[in-house]
This record gives sequence, structure tokens and C-alpha cells, in this order.
Amino acid sequence: MWQTARRNPGALIAAILLHLVLAILALIGVDWLDWGAEQVARPQVVQATIVDAATLKAPAERLDQAQDAREQASREAERQAAELAERDQLIAREAQRREEAARQAAERERQVAEERAKAAVSERQQAEEERRRQEEQERLARIEAQRQAEEAARIQAEQQRQAEDKRRAAEAARQAELQRQAEEAARQAELQRQVEEAARQAELQRQAEEVARQAELQRQAEEQQQAAETARQLELQRQAEAARQAEQQRLAQEEARRQAEQQRQLEKAARLAESQRQAEEAAKRQAEQKRQAEEQRQAEREAKRQAEEQRQAEREAKRQAEQERQAEARRQAEEAERQAELQRQAEENRQAEEARQAEEAAQWQAEQKRRAEEERQAEREAKRQAEQARQAEARRQAEEAARLAREEELAAAALVEAQSAESPEPAEPLASDIQYYAAAIRNRIQPFWVHPPGSRRDLACTVGVQLLPSGEVVPDSVRILSPSGDLAYDRSVVAAIYKASPLPVPTGRLFDEFRDFKFVFKP
Repeated sequence: MWQTARRNPGALIAAILLHLVLAILALIGVDWLDWGAEQVARPQVVQATIVDAATLKAPAERLDQAQDAREQASREAERQAAELAERDQLIAREAQRREEAARQAAERERQVAEERAKAAVSERQQAEEERRRQEEQERLARIEAQRQAEEAARIQAEQQRQAEDKRRAAEAARQAELQRQAEEAARQAELQRQVEEAARQAELQRQAEEVARQAELQRQAEEQQQAAETARQLELQRQAEAARQAEQQRLAQEEARRQAEQQRQLEKAARLAESQRQAEEAAKRQAEQKRQAEEQRQAEREAKRQAEEQRQAEREAKRQAEQERQAEARRQAEEAERQAELQRQAEENRQAEEARQAEEAAQWQAEQKRRAEEERQAEREAKRQAEQARQAEARRQAEEAARLAREEELAAAALVEAQSAESPEPAEPLASDIQYYAAAIRNRIQPFWVHPPGSRRDLACTVGVQLLPSGEVVPDSVRILSPSGDLAYDRSVVAAIYKASPLPVPTGRLFDEFRDFKFVFKP
């Protein structure tokens, strides 16, 4: 039974409450019957009329029948209360069995959920470890590939640099050779110019000599002409012979002049031919020089073009290298961004997984807390109901005790008055009367006392209180004489005393024993 009460306290509390209700009903019914009996049995002065016994028999029978009916109703109520209690016990046992089954099922589900959660966490951890290992291998592979690519790029750049150095050396040698050829052509042109200048000076000197020779021939011809004229004048004196001889001489002179003129023309033609030949040779030399100069210019233009092409090729190579470098930098930046994105996604996934796990754990913990809180609330509710039932019972008992105490007090007061009337000397208060009222005061305070959370129930303290003849507690008069060691417990006792005011106290000289009352409070 106690195991059943521990497993399902609510059913036990309900059964106890039901029994209490039935007991109260029974007590109230008995009081009514007793009260009615007392009222019937109490002697009164009334105006009576003598009637026949047969006339009174019928009401007596009706009263007996009513009494039998009440007793039968009471027995029926007790039987129904017993049946209700039994049914409540059955319902409580069924509810307890269901609750136990639900608790076991919930426990099994919790264990299964915990096992699944642990397995899922283990699988996620293994998957995370495998993913990290693969990412580490991929990262090492990318680093190795990047190192190999950088090494290949460095080797290729070194080869390109060596080829560029060789090409620059060859270009420098070719430029030096072209420079040397250009200097040689310039030197040859200078020599040709000097030769042409010497030939021109010789031609000028020859022309000057030709002019001098022609002048000399002219002078000689003039001298001969003058001599002929003199001879002609001399021969005029000899008219025939002299004229014929003069004519012959003239003819000879004319022939000589003609021959001289022919000779001069021939020499002039020869000089002209020589001049033309020299001019042609000079033109040829100039044309050759122009051709050589043009070839040199073309060579220079070719060298410049090749140098420009080389510069363009270098610029193109630099541009391509810069583009490759930028592309490589972009690729590396993109790779770094991709890796960062992958790491960010992995971190987000990890954080999401951790958040999900934390959320699941929080949900599980919240569910556990909720269940625990529900259990605690159910336990508190059961305790509260039990406490309420206990307090109600205690209040009922206290009220009953107070009622009985008042009745006994009235009876004691009447007895004291009667004794006072019979004997002039005052009677000393009895110890049993003091104990009776002390117990009544404790029973009055007990329902108003609330057990402080965390305090033990086996505590006790000695309390002093000042009372008025009406039973009211004097304000600020309650004091703890011997504390229990638990401040909360002592304060709860003081509060209960003030709440229970007024307290049941006797009248007359017996009240002097309770004017400054001390007692031990123990639940």
C-alpha cells in the first residue's frame, strides 16, 4: 500500500479526502440527530393537552420510520462511499499503472533517443574527421601542385631569361657588326669623296691649263696674223709675186687655222668626252654611294625595325608574362577565395551542425526539464493538496477542539461559579485545565503554520506570547525564547501565531496562567 502511495500520491490523497468528506458528513449527520434528540429531550414548559395514546402512536411510528430511513440512508451512503473509495482506488491503481507504463515508455524512448543522438554525433564526428582529412590531403596536393607549377614556371622563366640573354648578346654582336659595316662604308664614302675632290681639282687644273693653252694659241695666231699683215704690207710693194705668195701663205694660214681649229675641236670633243666619262663615272660613283647609303639606310631601317620588333617582342613577352602573372595571381586569388569559401562553408556547416546538436541537446534538456518540472509540479500539487487536506483537517480539528474547549470552558466556568458560590475561598487552577488549554492553543496555531521550503520537520522552538482575555494576541508580543536554529522556521511559527489570533483561553483566575503564555511549538 505504501509503495502504491509513493508511486501515485494523487490517488491516495483523493481517497483520503473522500473519506474525510464522508466522515464529516457522518459527523454532521450525527450532530443533527443528536441535536434533534437533545431538542426533543430537553424539558420545556408548554401548554399540553391530554390526548389518547392511540393518537400519539401514529406520530411515534412515523418518527421511528423516519429514524429507520435515516439509518438506512446513512448505511447506503456509507456503502456508496465504500464503493466510491474502492472505485477510486481501482482508478488510482490503473492511473498509477498507466503512469508507470508511460514513464517506462518515456524512459525507453529517452534511452533510444540518447543512443540515436550519440550514434548520430559519433557518425557526424567521423564524417567531419574524414572530411577534414580529405580537405587536408587536397590542400597538401594543391600546395604540392602549386609548388611544382611555381618550380616549372621558375625553370621556364630561367630558360627564357637565358634565351633572352643569348638573343641580346647576338643582337649586340649583330648591331656591332652593322655599326662596323656602317663605319667602313662611311670611311669608304669619305675616301671616295676625297678621290672625287682630287679628280675635280685635277679637272679644274686641266681646264685652266687648257684655257691658258688656248690663250697662248690665240696669241700666237694673232702674232702670226700680225706678221702676215706686215709681210702683206711689205709684199704689197711687190704686187704679183708678193700677192700670190701672200695668198698662198693666207691659204696656208687658213689651212693651219682650220687644222688648228679642227685640232682644237677634236681636243675639245675629247675633253668633253673625258668630262662626260668622268661625269658618268662620278654619277656612277654617286649612284653607287647613294645605293650604298640607301643600303646603309635600309640596313639601319632594318636594324631599327628589327630592334623595334625586338622591343615589341620584349614588350609582348613582358605583356604576356604580366598577363600570365595576373592570370596566375587571379587564379591563385580565386583559388584562395574558393578555399576560403569552402572553409567558410565548412565552418558554417560545422557551426550549423553544432547549433543543431546544441539545439537538439537544448530541446532534450528542455524536454527533460519540462518533464522534471511537470513531475515537480505534480508533486507540489499533490503536496499542496495533501497540505490543504491536512490544514483543512487540522482546522476542522482545531475548530472542533476550540468548540469542545469553549464548551468545556463554559462547563468549567459554570463549575467554578458553582464552586465559588458554594465555597468563599478561591480554588487553585488545575494542571489538567492548563494542559487542556495549552493543547487547544497549539491545535489552533497548527493549521496556520506553513512549512518553510528546505526546513526540516523535526525542529522545535520555545515561544512566548502575551494574550488578552478575549484571546487576542498582543501586537509585537510574540518572541522566540529558545530558537530552533533555523531562522525561517522560527519566523514561520511567529507568523502562524499572529494568523491564529484569537486563541482559545479560559476565563476567570485560570486566564492568569495564559496572560504571558510560554509553550513549545513542534509540528
